[in-house]
Amino acid sequence: MKALRGVILGAVVVLGPAIAWAQEPLAVLTEMRVTHGKVEIKMAADPDWQAPKPLQSLRPGDQVRVTGEGRAVLVFTGGRGTQLVTPSNSPFTVQAPAGEGTTDRARTVLGNVTTFLLGQQREKTYQSLSVRSVRAQPPVILAPRDTRLLPGALTFEWAGSDRLKYRVRLRGPQDNVLWEQTDLDRRPLIYPSGAPALTPGLRYTWELETREHGVQRASFELAPPADAARVKDALTALTPAAARGYPPATLSLMRAGLLFQESLYADARRELVSAISADPEEPTLRLLLGHVYDRTGLKDLAANEFDEAEALTAPRP
Repeated sequence: MKALRGVILGAVVVLGPAIAWAQEPLAVLTEMRVTHGKVEIKMAADPDWQAPKPLQSLRPGDQVRVTGEGRAVLVFTGGRGTQLVTPSNSPFTVQAPAGEGTTDRARTVLGNVTTFLLGQQREKTYQSLSVRSVRAQPPVILAPRDTRLLPGALTFEWAGSDRLKYRVRLRGPQDNVLWEQTDLDRRPLIYPSGAPALTPGLRYTWELETREHGVQRASFELAPPADAARVKDALTALTPAAARGYPPATLSLMRAGLLFQESLYADARRELVSAISADPEEPTLRLLLGHVYDRTGLKDLAANEFDEAEALTAPRP
């Protein structure tokens, strides 16, 4: 009988960590700043502290520790708010928050986007970029590219040499040329209000051409009015007024996540590029931008953003 009790006790000890790990994630790490500081996590089933990854999932009992000038932001599932972790409240043990802090409508949107972000942590399965001359590369269409678009200003964007001249051509669903501009410099090009109106739900193709590198093509469509209205309504829940306590970078990340879910990749890219300009040290923004590029076939740019996200999580002196 004593031997049997020992076997049962041993099984409980062995299963304990597995049971803890089986719990559903309670939060996701949406911001981490390691400039002149450090952010570490300790999983409930692991005795050691380790460096976290952007968008790391956290379960009940996991701990987050911050030192120096570091900081971390956790977003709880179900739209249940955020937690800022600094040296003053470290180590912080992950547990369900007491308050809600948002309206029911905002909580639903926040909860759905948080669930999406939980699945975006990326293991390094891509090839890092070698150092190459940007000017030696052919032009690349950036946006819109294999995406839906919200109604509004349509902007064509591409990467390429400033020494080249570009031609942009827009073709309709029947491959007819709707609009064309020539002798262009490399800068964003806005589709003019006087050009032919575009119809939601139809697929359009735009071409980028240079004499030196030929023609590239990418397609897009405008979201149908009902979808556009639904997305715009959801975006209003991801504002400081509706989502109190959510920091600016986290809200930008969540807006981009919502747009990504709706296949609005060009709009998600625009949101992330703007957020990175305001907060260039935030690795989670880079990580999600890498996913946008990956989804739209820009594998080299995706790898570059994943590398940047990884570099920004490394502790610094």
